[in-house]
Amino acid sequence: MSDNQSASALDGYEQPIRYPLVYRLSTASQIAAWLLGLVSAVGGVFFLMGMMQRVADFSAAAAFAACALGALALSAYCIASALHSTLALDAQGIELRNAFSTRRLERSNILGRRVIKTRNGSYPVLVAKTGRSLTLQASMFKLDGRFNAWLESLPDLDAQDRADTLAMVERDTSLGTNARERLATLDKATRLAKVLNVLPMGLIFWSFLYPRPYMAVVACAALLPWIAVLLVWTKPGVFRFDGKNSDVRPNLTMLLIMPPMVLAMRALFDVTLVDLGQLFLWGVVVGLPLCAAIFAAPKTPSSTAAKPWVLPLVMLPFMAAYGTGLLALTDSMWDDARPQVFQTAVTGKDVTRGKSTTYYLELAPWNPAIDKDRIAVPRSYYDMVDRGDTVCVRLHPGRFGLRWIQVGGCN
Repeated sequence: MSDNQSASALDGYEQPIRYPLVYRLSTASQIAAWLLGLVSAVGGVFFLMGMMQRVADFSAAAAFAACALGALALSAYCIASALHSTLALDAQGIELRNAFSTRRLERSNILGRRVIKTRNGSYPVLVAKTGRSLTLQASMFKLDGRFNAWLESLPDLDAQDRADTLAMVERDTSLGTNARERLATLDKATRLAKVLNVLPMGLIFWSFLYPRPYMAVVACAALLPWIAVLLVWTKPGVFRFDGKNSDVRPNLTMLLIMPPMVLAMRALFDVTLVDLGQLFLWGVVVGLPLCAAIFAAPKTPSSTAAKPWVLPLVMLPFMAAYGTGLLALTDSMWDDARPQVFQTAVTGKDVTRGKSTTYYLELAPWNPAIDKDRIAVPRSYYDMVDRGDTVCVRLHPGRFGLRWIQVGGCN
């Protein structure tokens, strides 16, 4: 293939392209790789010195040796990346060279291109007809219009998927009597989904900044996943849980992820349970109906994944969090039975800080059958008591038989 023939295949680029084209790391990427490599090398030397000083202590020396090897390996990788990483194009394909590996994809084996969007940016992906796809971190290289023209000459698989799913909506008679009504239904569903997908984030702020009224917070977190399930079951032509990112139909998966985490975190912060084993067992049981409803939700051909077991497997931890969180919270909120009261003394106080701050009281043994002598308390009560003060532990039976405890005054 001649240079002119290669250029004529690239629509939108006026000048002939002369192959091969070799792109190296951008200046910023090279500086970052060199800096990280040098810092890691210094760290590796530091750990080696620490290992030599602790030869007599085998476990400490082994730990320092492992850290040294890791730091030096990272240094070697970063420096090799700065020196050798290139992205090369020729008339037959594309070649990506990293620090210690090279990956080539022939033009004849490229099915098309997609774009993966993440928090850190968008990355083009070359989808292979056979074998693994090739992800390009384009921002790392000094690319130009010639590369963009070459990339845009490949079939846009995302655009094809959007067109296919849009055509499927237009043919779905359950959404309206004609294509115009069906597209209007899709538009309404899209606007509704935008509102619904914002609610979980609002729920997180509400539940952590000012969880009042408390019952409303718990109710919203419990109901949002079922609202998503109801929409997907009743309108499978316009709502979905899985499928391709380029599908024009709105995805409601966010309503299955955030609310269970809210329930689990509120239960962790607000309820001190005694019977944790039973909680996890029955919590999974409580979450199973929701997991089953997600797995059995009707799917259109465009959203049928090649691996249908992936979504239930990914959602299983969230459904377990949903069940355990909801069970723990309702077990304590709906418990109106009289608790047992045990008088004890404060033996210590400590605070755990991280993404959140938790205040603990350490208590003298108060029940020989229950090993719960370190109990989280509100900040206000933590400030009220000192070491040696007398407090009372209230052991509640729980609405569903899961015992939980509170610490407070004895009056």
